[in-house]
Amino acid sequence: MDRRTIIATLLMILIYAGYLYFFGGTEQPPAPSKRGVPLPREEKTGPPRLKKTGLRPPPRGFLPTARLGLKERELLVETDLVMVTLSSRGGTVKSWQLKNYIGPDGRPVDLVAPGTPLYPLRSWAEEEGEASELYIVEGEGLRLVSPGEKGTVAFTYITPSGLKIKKSMVFYQGDYRATVRLEVRNLGAEERTTTPRLVWGSGFRHSQDEKAATPKGLTTWADDKRITDDLEKIQGTVTHGGTVAWTAIHDNYFAAVLIPQGQGASAFVSKDQRGQPSAGLAGRLRQLGRAEESFEEFLIYAGPKELDRLQGIGQNLEQLVDLGWFDFLARPALYILKFLYRYTRNYGLAIIVLTVFIKVLFHPLTHKSLKSMQEMQTLQPKIAALREKYRNNPQKLNQETMELYRRHNVNPFGGCLPLVLQIPIFIALYNALSSAVELWRAPFVFWIRDLSAKDPYYILPILMGVSMFVQQKMTPTAGDPRQAQMMLLMPIIFTFMFLNFPSGLVLYWLVNNVLGIGQQYWINKRVALKTG
Repeated sequence: MDRRTIIATLLMILIYAGYLYFFGGTEQPPAPSKRGVPLPREEKTGPPRLKKTGLRPPPRGFLPTARLGLKERELLVETDLVMVTLSSRGGTVKSWQLKNYIGPDGRPVDLVAPGTPLYPLRSWAEEEGEASELYIVEGEGLRLVSPGEKGTVAFTYITPSGLKIKKSMVFYQGDYRATVRLEVRNLGAEERTTTPRLVWGSGFRHSQDEKAATPKGLTTWADDKRITDDLEKIQGTVTHGGTVAWTAIHDNYFAAVLIPQGQGASAFVSKDQRGQPSAGLAGRLRQLGRAEESFEEFLIYAGPKELDRLQGIGQNLEQLVDLGWFDFLARPALYILKFLYRYTRNYGLAIIVLTVFIKVLFHPLTHKSLKSMQEMQTLQPKIAALREKYRNNPQKLNQETMELYRRHNVNPFGGCLPLVLQIPIFIALYNALSSAVELWRAPFVFWIRDLSAKDPYYILPILMGVSMFVQQKMTPTAGDPRQAQMMLLMPIIFTFMFLNFPSGLVLYWLVNNVLGIGQQYWINKRVALKTG
């Protein structure tokens, strides 16, 4: 290399170094993320650094996520219990399938209602519109297989106003729960107000060929009491304050429950123009100055309304299963059915065993009742004579009739007592069998493939009606013969009533009638031996 070339090279190096010294400091483009999507840079705090020229560079600011030109991405999260599809649009849930519960269409039950407008599970920190924006995805899909394993999927979004929102969802193996963490950081210079919210809806699991999926309403547990909102009466948004333990949207067998993990949260419910409900939680209102941040955590339970599982979560979550007025009878019946199932491995057989147990429990009372009806029948000739004697004096007839009952130590209402006592048990079992997810699509034998649904061929209701008719014919008649004739119409009335009842409930009533026939036959035989 000659001398002039060396001098020229040195001059070029000096000129380049001088250029870097006086005009350097401009930022290089951010390094691409692992997914090839440029991550926005946060605004740094503190005074800007002065260059050696004495000139102040322009502020770096923040880059709103909407300017990145992202495309929607879907991620699949799978555990042994659920298969969840997440979307980068809003960081939302698009599908929440329960792997162990197969619907009539042969596919896993999906707790997301069809036709839900993109955001069945959504959250936002400032404006609801954030739930429709495209977020940056952090992480891949998850497949959790080891006991106790958990995994996280996160989404990040920077609003045009300078709020950096990070949504993290933590899923757990062997659990229907997920933790949602909503972090908010103010990148702008002005103070911002945030109220973190989490919403499920609009709508919940619904299947056109399954009436059991009809929503039962919106339920909130606040201040240690149940609050049930009537969907028909909701206008706009209804808010529930106080100490909120949880709020839920649910049907007979499944639920999506939102549980606050901090103090000061409130619950709110609403319905859209289609009449579809939503349930949500709102965290505390926060004022964020420049570079300040806050977070809010929520717990989601989206799965079956299994009493043991709900009770294990705490927060009175087992109260989500509303068993009506006779809850004190229905809840033990459910636990007994589950206990019996461990040995029978068939809920139809468990119902039969439970019916036998109830019949044995009430046997002394039923025996006394049937004996009273037999004694009433022996008094019929004397009662008929009193009617003839005092046919023009009803008051005297009543007095003499009651005196006749007293002399023979007969209770005219004794025959009705077992039936009256069975009514609460019947209602309790109806509520239990209609709300027990354990019986949902639980098979019995042959054509009975779902004990929570009606008998498709109406065989059980017809057999129940026949057994009731036989029992009525065997039961001693007492009182007015016209009333006895009316009683024979009861089997027909009950048969039509039971046509659309859950087949598990019809099975209970049928077995109860068959046992009653055997009991009546035994008592009638004993009475015949005594009188013979």
